[in-house]
Order: sequence, then structure tokens, then C-alpha cells
Amino acid sequence: MLKDTKITRKLPLVMISLALISAIATGVIAYTHTASSMHDSAKSKLISLLESRKSSLQQYFDNIQQQVSFHAKSPLIISSLGDLSRGWQQLQPDSKELLQSQYIENNPYNQGQRGSFLGPLDDSNYTDQHRHYHPIFSNMIAGSSYSDFFLVDPLGNIIYSVNKELDFASNLYRGPFKDTGIAELFRSVNKHPAEAKIQLSDFSIYTTCKQAAASFIGAPVFSEDNHYLGAVIFQLPIQPLDTIMQVTAGMGESGETYLVGSDLLMRSNSRFYQDRSILTTKVSTVSVYQALQGRSGFNIIQDYRDIRVYSAYAPIDFLGLQWAILAEVDEAEVLQPVYAISRFLVISGILIAIVISTLGYLLAKDISRPIVAMTDIMKRLSRNDLKVDISVGKRRDEVGKMAEAMVVFKRNALERQQLQQELNHMSSHDVLTGVYTRKYALDHLACLLKIAQIEDTKLVLMHINLDNFKAVNDIHGHQTGDKVLSGLALGLQECVREADIIARIGGDEFIVILPNVSDLEESLNIASTILSKVHPVLPLTGKTPQLTLSIGLSVYPDDAADVNALLLHADRAMYNVKSRGKNNVEFWKQEMENDQDFFS
Repeated sequence: MLKDTKITRKLPLVMISLALISAIATGVIAYTHTASSMHDSAKSKLISLLESRKSSLQQYFDNIQQQVSFHAKSPLIISSLGDLSRGWQQLQPDSKELLQSQYIENNPYNQGQRGSFLGPLDDSNYTDQHRHYHPIFSNMIAGSSYSDFFLVDPLGNIIYSVNKELDFASNLYRGPFKDTGIAELFRSVNKHPAEAKIQLSDFSIYTTCKQAAASFIGAPVFSEDNHYLGAVIFQLPIQPLDTIMQVTAGMGESGETYLVGSDLLMRSNSRFYQDRSILTTKVSTVSVYQALQGRSGFNIIQDYRDIRVYSAYAPIDFLGLQWAILAEVDEAEVLQPVYAISRFLVISGILIAIVISTLGYLLAKDISRPIVAMTDIMKRLSRNDLKVDISVGKRRDEVGKMAEAMVVFKRNALERQQLQQELNHMSSHDVLTGVYTRKYALDHLACLLKIAQIEDTKLVLMHINLDNFKAVNDIHGHQTGDKVLSGLALGLQECVREADIIARIGGDEFIVILPNVSDLEESLNIASTILSKVHPVLPLTGKTPQLTLSIGLSVYPDDAADVNALLLHADRAMYNVKSRGKNNVEFWKQEMENDQDFFS
């Protein structure tokens, strides 16, 4: 098996494969088991939380029902409804306009505080009854969860309210509030009052409370002799329901419980929305449909926020209202421990694979180390890598003999390499100055011209001649002349760019190749720098000649397209400088083509 695979790879490969198969199988089993456990736990927890919220909600409505039933039979309510009805009748036919004018339009208190007004200073029976009952009812509302309290006569007239909003003194059959929840509730109660049945209206937008959601619960009121007097109605705000539904205990970071009506609109505010969501946010999920059909259960769905959630649902029915109650939590939060275990399993698997790989590698290395080491050394030597360290330990077997032979082979190769490097350097560098030779420079110039042609760039060839150098040799000797040339070469190296090439092509002649020139002004600046900074040093004697530099420049492709023509033009430009007084620099021009008057 794996005959063509190296031992150093074969053993780790087999071990890693077996370890990974084992780790993956263990991880899949652990992940599946954990995910199933978390799913069942979340499902059970959500259903329990849903039942708890449903129980609290049912208790809230039961308490309200008991309170309404108590108030409907209370002697206080019975007497107040009768007294205020008689006061209302005495004000007819202008009772509505008069009471709205006194208690709303001319109320000395601001809107929202009109309920603090006891009544006008008149001698009407209604005012006397209002002053008597209003403090009692105000205290009753203040200590409860009701928004307002209404007394309505059999004709639909709201003869009393605590807060004195715009609905006070209006008629629920023909007034501006005839299409509201309170009017619908009263008409239902008033239709069959003898049944003495408490009724509840669903939440809807009620204009008198700043477009807030409100519900109404009411019951008929009878006198002691069983005479129907009218209805008592309480306005229910949304806040108590929100208080119950927005309990976050046990819901985590993303869980919530909320109510949905038969119109698929929320009947409680979402904890995730800053603005009101009741009666504005539509929830058309499978859980809602199933709950409104009277079923309880559990789903994994996309919720109204388009987030995947665990959803427990159940129906809730109170006084004829059918709502859906839901408890939901984000799937990502439920499965977060599973994700953590998954990451742990992945990291563990990687660590196990690394450990087994390391052990397998060490085992393979221990088994095949001598052979592998010798093979690697021979490959590197075959690539002329003479820096390889031939060390396979002290051995007396054939491997040791091979190592000794390779040591001798390496030593001979190093000697040949060093000799070859010296010969190559001598062939390409001037022995005296250390710069490149004429042959190397011109060969390299030919290559640079091809590159410049391909890349469409300019190249400048600089021909430099040391003026009056012959006198140096005549006066001070060739040894001093050699020092001058060496100093000149060093000075040139300090003035040119890193990619530029300097070569000595004659006794006192040098060339500088400037490739990739973007601006000819740049090459002229380099030549000017050479003239200003390169000063050959001579002994201070009276016969010391003045040494200067004459520099000629030719440009590819402007002046010439080949090596010889480029060198010839640079040479002519240099001699033109000499003919004009030396110690200067000049580009080749076309008029120098036929000028044969050269000066040395």
C-alpha cells in the first residue's frame, strides 16, 4: 500500500487518517446528541414559560372580571348611576353641549388633568351629584390599572367619566365615537341587559388617548328592584398586558412572549421595538395560525423579524376574545452551547491530528533518517548547493562511507567554485580600478538596449575622459597614475545610481551606462554631479597638471539604436567637449556627425 509514497509521509498519513476518522465520528455523535438535548430542553423551557405567561394573563383577566362584576353590583355604582342619570335628565335637552362646555372646553385644568375638576359653580343637580361621586371614583381609578371609568345610561349617553376626555357626554349610538370599541361593547351589553353578562372588547386604536391602544370591559347595572339603569364600563390600557408579557426572566437575551389577535396584529408590544408594535405589527407565522385554530404546540420558524426562532404557541380565550399567545427565542441563542462544543471538537481534532502527525513524523524520521538525510544531501549537491552540511552521525557502515565520500566531493566542488568565481570576476572587472571591463560593459549594454526597446524607455551612455592624464604619468610615474585612476573610479561609484554600470574602456577612459532614464535632465544632473564632486588627487608639486573631466552623452533611441553607434556618438560628444576647453559635459548632436577635428 502506498508503495510510491515516502516513508516520512506514509506513516503520518495513515495515523492522521485514522485519528481524523475517529475524531469526526466522535464529534458528529457528540454534536448530534448535544443539539438534540438542547432542542428538547429549549422546547420544554419555552412551553413552561408560555404556560406561566398564559396563567398570569388569565389571572389578570379573571381579576378584572371579578372587579367589574363587583362594581356592577355595588350599591355605590347603582346609586351613582341613578343619581347622575336624573341630573342628566334635568339638563335636557342641552345636557351634552352644557356638560362638554363645563367639563371639557371651560375646564380650568390642562388636557390630561381634567379629571381633577370637581365641577362648575352652579346649583344644578348634576353638579351636586358629580361633586359627591367624582372624588370616590377618581380614587378608585388611581389605585387600579384602569385608564378610565364610564357610566352610560340606556340611551347610550356617557353621563360620567373620570378623565373628562372628548368622549364624555357623547352618545354611543350616534355621536363621534359610535364606531369605537366602547360603543360596540355598550351596544352589545345594552342589547340583552337582563342576562347580566360581563363583556370585553378587543384592543383597538382609541382617538381620545393619543392614538393609543385601548380595550373596554363592561357590565349592565340594575337597581335593587331589578330595574335596568345602564352600564358601567372600564377602559383597559395596554401597559398591564405588556408588564405580564415582557417579563424577561428565563427568556435569555433574545426571548420574548407576545399576543396576536385574530387579525394577525400584535396585542402586546414587542420588547425589541422602541416604537409601538401593538396593532401595527403583523405576525403571519405558522405558530399564530395554529394557535388561532385552538391548537397548542411547538415550531421552528422565521418570526415577524425574519429571524429563525424556537416558537411555542397556545390559544387563549377570555370573554369571547380569541388570541394567540407565543413564547419565542432565537435559534442561534439556543444552539450557542452546541456551537461552542463544535468549536471545541474542531480544535481538539486539529490538536490530535497535530500530535499524531508529529509522532508519526518522528517515528518515520527515526526509521528512515539515515537514508532520507543522505538522499537530501545528494539532491542538494546535485543542484550545486555547496552550503549543505554533510552530517549523518559517526557511522562505520556503508552510510558512513558514503558520507566521507560526499565530504571529499563537496570540498573539491568548493575549490572549483571558488576558482571559477575568481576567474569570472577577473574576466568582468578591471584589475586596477575594480569597475567592469570594456567587454562586459558593452555586452551588458547590448542586453539593456533590448530591454529598453521592449519597455519603450530611454538609455543614456556617458563617455568620460580624464584630461591631462598623460602628464601625470610623465611627471609622477605610472604608480601615481594608477592611484589617480582608482580614485576616479571610486568617485564615479559615489555619484551614480545603484542600477548604473561603470566600466573602464581604456587607459584614462570610462563609460557609465544609465538605463531606464525617464528624464534626460536626470542624466545631465548625474554628469554635473561627477564634474563637481570627482576631483582626482595628485601630489602637491609645482609641476602638477590640472586634472579635469570631459563627458560626452548619447541617448538611446534618440541618437543611436545599437551599441557601436551609441558608443561612437558618446565618444564624439566627449571629444567635442575637449575641443571646447574640457571640464564640461555635452550631449551628442547631429552636427557632430561629420566633425573629424578631434583633440586629445
